[in-house]
Amino acid sequence: VYKLRPLELSLDFADRVYELGDSIDVQVELTPKGDVEVREGRIDLVCEERYIQTAVTFIPDTYSQMSRAGSVTSGRTSHVATERKERFVHSSVRFLDATGLQGARSSQHRVRLLVQPTPPPHLEEARALERDANSAWSFRWTLIVTIDIVRGRNPKVQRAVKVTLPGEPIARR
Repeated sequence: VYKLRPLELSLDFADRVYELGDSIDVQVELTPKGDVEVREGRIDLVCEERYIQTAVTFIPDTYSQMSRAGSVTSGRTSHVATERKERFVHSSVRFLDATGLQGARSSQHRVRLLVQPTPPPHLEEARALERDANSAWSFRWTLIVTIDIVRGRNPKVQRAVKVTLPGEPIARR
């Protein structure tokens, strides 16, 4: 029998700014709707690197006047943005392993996720582009809790996390 909604899942953690190398203390609550077999429970800290590049193009008016130097004197500019996203699991912790949960009995799990000290792969490139108004990398962080259920839909819950990277200005914290 396949269960569409085998359990309710919630998470809670301190809403503050974390740094690489910090720990995030997470409280996970599982409330099964019946007896459930769990393969694993895990928490992943996912980083989404987003690259945006804007190209500015001058489009001359077809009826514009030519200047004495031979250049067009009127027209408009066009802005075309290209975007690329890359997501990866930066840090992860497993907190449940092959266990059974009894129906309607809630369980609390306190989990400590260590934010790995390794910066995202494109951080140096982002630093190099800081003064370029047409290109930039941004970093978004999400905490995702996933429960792998035997013969059931795998519930997942996620929340944004504030992670500051080395060299970021204090004002952003």
